[in-house]
Amino acid sequence: MEILGYLTLIIFLGLMLLTLFGYIRTPVQTVLVLSTVLCLIVGGIFRYAYWGWDSVMLLPNEFLGGIILHPITALLTGLFLAGGLKASGGFEALKVLLGYLRRSPIGLVGTLVVLINLPVISSLPCGRILAAALLPLLFTFGFEGGLGLLTKSQLIVLIGAFTRNAMGSCGPSPIGGVGQIGEGFLGSHFATASDGILRAPQAFALMMGTAIVALFLKFVSQRLYPNDVSLRDSPLRIAAETEPEIIAPTAGYLALVIFVLSLLVAIFQPFGKMPVQTVLVVGALVMIVVCRIRLQDLMEGIILLPVTAMAAGFLAAGALAATGGFDALGVILNSLVNVPFLGIAGMLAIFVQFQTILPLSCARILVAALVPVLYLFGPAKFAFLDWSQLAIMMAAFIINATTSCGPSPLGGGGMMGEGTMRAETGFIKGAYTFASMAIMAPLAAIYMKFLNLAVFEPGNPAFMKDIIVIGEFTLAIVGVNVLFIFLGSKLFNSDSSHNFFLQLGGFILSGAITGGIIAFSLFELDSRAILQGIAGGTTAAALIALMVPARLSARMSATLTGEAIQGVR
Repeated sequence: MEILGYLTLIIFLGLMLLTLFGYIRTPVQTVLVLSTVLCLIVGGIFRYAYWGWDSVMLLPNEFLGGIILHPITALLTGLFLAGGLKASGGFEALKVLLGYLRRSPIGLVGTLVVLINLPVISSLPCGRILAAALLPLLFTFGFEGGLGLLTKSQLIVLIGAFTRNAMGSCGPSPIGGVGQIGEGFLGSHFATASDGILRAPQAFALMMGTAIVALFLKFVSQRLYPNDVSLRDSPLRIAAETEPEIIAPTAGYLALVIFVLSLLVAIFQPFGKMPVQTVLVVGALVMIVVCRIRLQDLMEGIILLPVTAMAAGFLAAGALAATGGFDALGVILNSLVNVPFLGIAGMLAIFVQFQTILPLSCARILVAALVPVLYLFGPAKFAFLDWSQLAIMMAAFIINATTSCGPSPLGGGGMMGEGTMRAETGFIKGAYTFASMAIMAPLAAIYMKFLNLAVFEPGNPAFMKDIIVIGEFTLAIVGVNVLFIFLGSKLFNSDSSHNFFLQLGGFILSGAITGGIIAFSLFELDSRAILQGIAGGTTAAALIALMVPARLSARMSATLTGEAIQGVR
């Protein structure tokens, strides 16, 4: 069975890597289904050769038993509700309300801050839903959009930060969010994990990471790639005298109210415990009746990519579980523990960053495959971690995984932002991966350790709320990385190779700090574990940084002309 597990794991990872590096040019969902079929065929042949037909006949049951349906049904109902909101004009109503907000005392700056964080505030099951509705609105703030309220540089920061926030908001979503996959496994110990044990750490880390992305785009990305965004500035830098009028139907306002009420009921459960799917379906049906939504309009408002990605990911995960692929991955990672400079802490520091190292078009694809492996690191099998440590590790892993669709070149959500800002593909990759690696993962771990564990297991005296410690760690983590960003921006020049290696050094330093903090959150003041965490964090950061392009324009020209350009990564 071990040999079979290694074979199916090689099939899965090989196909994923070939897709990521562009050797397979088909949708990742297709590749995942192909991976599932190949793994099942190899598994069937292997079982027949060693154990006969009886073992082969058990394979379908084991395959289906490895598929978790709850997140898929929650995602479907969430998209159903969001589709009704779009079909009824609810997003137009939201745009009108934001217009009023801009003319309120909080002004333009306050409104932009609310806009950037609106995805995590609403926490829809997929960030693409709100991004598709509001990115055109954000574009209007620039010169080419008509309002002329922001310069080119400011508009890049606005669009990039909003898209970063959107392409991570599916993690803390209570309606089929990515985090619910991890919460399901943690429910084996924490009785109330399904109430959102991973939600607050993700939301907190995402908001802080969004701020770092804004700084990175302003002071690093625009200096590394000065000619790779084709947005234009107003020659006179003046705002337009008139702005386009946005009109929303009455049905849109009603739908927005129903949508908000449905979310509140799903989150806070005021009428008693009930499945989130039930709440969302009822809300969608009420919206359809009250707002008189046509079926055609409703279906047009539903985005199916995250559903197909999640379903394909779970199929692949089921095939790996049935053929021993997860066990093989666990053994391989377990072998890293025996590397002297890595150990358990170093291996975990690398595992946390796995999906930023290997970013796919939807976080659910690999989350479905890797969360069971992470679960096995706990008391269930390998016992590297106890339950509290597993919860801390899960918080760090899930936020890093959730945000991985943003920088993915395989149709990731960040490409929506790059398209809106007229940027070359890869412009946002450095900013997004840096924030996920250096800010979000360690902050989620610290938040879980010093606050959420006390909330979800209040009877355990080992868990104490310590908001001051969270604040101190936040200031230290954010402060050090802001310093790296500002120092790097002063040292960049016109030499792309110089800039690339300078950025690589910054990533490695931040990765080392991240690895050390994650090790501390798990093993506290164990100096050996912290040093091993630093080694693992450095390794992960180097792998992430090496995938950030040094130049963009030449790369795009090579892609379009088919010519090989020397010195271009």
